[in-house]
Amino acid sequence: MKTRVLVIDDDAGLSEVIELLLSREGYAPLHAGTVKEGVERALSGAADVVVTDLKLPDGTGLDVVQRVRAGKPALPLLLITSYSSLDSAIGALRAGAVDYLIKPFENDDFLQAIERAASMRRSPPLAIEAYIRDVVERYQASHSEIELSRMLGIGRKALWMRRRAWGLKRSR
Repeated sequence: MKTRVLVIDDDAGLSEVIELLLSREGYAPLHAGTVKEGVERALSGAADVVVTDLKLPDGTGLDVVQRVRAGKPALPLLLITSYSSLDSAIGALRAGAVDYLIKPFENDDFLQAIERAASMRRSPPLAIEAYIRDVVERYQASHSEIELSRMLGIGRKALWMRRRAWGLKRSR
């Protein structure tokens, strides 16, 4: 079965070139032009790897990374951009992207990044992670952070990091 690669980019010309390159190399390319459409397609299970641009009409590639990571943590994501900065690279990797490429990139570099991402089979979350998330979602509105961390037997920083990765915010 061909690896399905979802390309989220509003630049139709670049998207077409990437899709031709991926098709030539034996991948099954898919395309989305906005954050909303890309996240919907990624979360529907249509892709094995997601490549997203940093600048999109209705948001950023970091939005895509965070939303997809929250819904499908095992799905590898790559971020491509012509607006590169150290802050955006660090932000992308911290949000959960597996690679960060600067446009214009060499075809070989891009294909190697896709191959690395496709070969990464992130394991699904452990049962304990699912339990922690369930407890946090259920009790975060009625219990303090200290109470939650004691209840779960984890440190406050570990709790804070998980909530941030899952996109769960405390109501104040």
